[in-house]
Amino acid sequence: MILAVQHQFEFWRHIGQVGGYFHQYKGFSSLSPEDATWPSKIFNLEEQHIQGLKESVTKYQLAKSLAVEENVGIEELLKVQGLTQTSSVEAMTMHMKEEPKYAGSSDIEKVRDVLGAQTFARIASEAFRYTIYEGTISPLIQSDKIQLFLGKHKGDYVSCGIVFQDSNGDSGLHMIGAKKEYRGLGLGKKMTEHLLSIALRNDSEYIHLVASKLGAPIYKKLGFQHQGNLKSYTI
Repeated sequence: MILAVQHQFEFWRHIGQVGGYFHQYKGFSSLSPEDATWPSKIFNLEEQHIQGLKESVTKYQLAKSLAVEENVGIEELLKVQGLTQTSSVEAMTMHMKEEPKYAGSSDIEKVRDVLGAQTFARIASEAFRYTIYEGTISPLIQSDKIQLFLGKHKGDYVSCGIVFQDSNGDSGLHMIGAKKEYRGLGLGKKMTEHLLSIALRNDSEYIHLVASKLGAPIYKKLGFQHQGNLKSYTI
């Protein structure tokens, strides 16, 4: 499995375990937060369990969104079972020893309390245009593997980002976004560079992320390299 995808799956598993909504079934993993759209997801699907997936989703009342590493054979089996592709993002990795050092920003603060979690949830919801609940974010503050950050612009919190350190010691950058009216000001790049500085403090040799087609060129300029694609299907 591509390291960036493996990292993403571990991130999902960890936030589900911290929040109490991770479930391991025979042949796949699932995140099923109560009354929440994010991060509802099925992932880590084993090929031999594709045929019974739809029945399992109905039986256990699981999310209908499935994430898989790009694989022609598996994707053809998914289509035969009636699943439809909804999106594709690039799995990207940077080797930190080959890249320059990054400095943190005084305009970016670490989330340390419930009020910060509420602010993070609000900004992330506006940035990504789907609801992210404070109740999903708050438990993450207690994790020693996750750090959440909020960025300011002229005194107001307008951007967000997460660093997660996995079991390999690699760091991943997640949920980098800014409120719509503040895009184009370089706030996403500033947040990314701040998160990279945190990854350096983690002594991570490899940094991972997944990026949309619009975001990928920006990350490539920073030194991230394309490793493959992570695709989403719906049942």
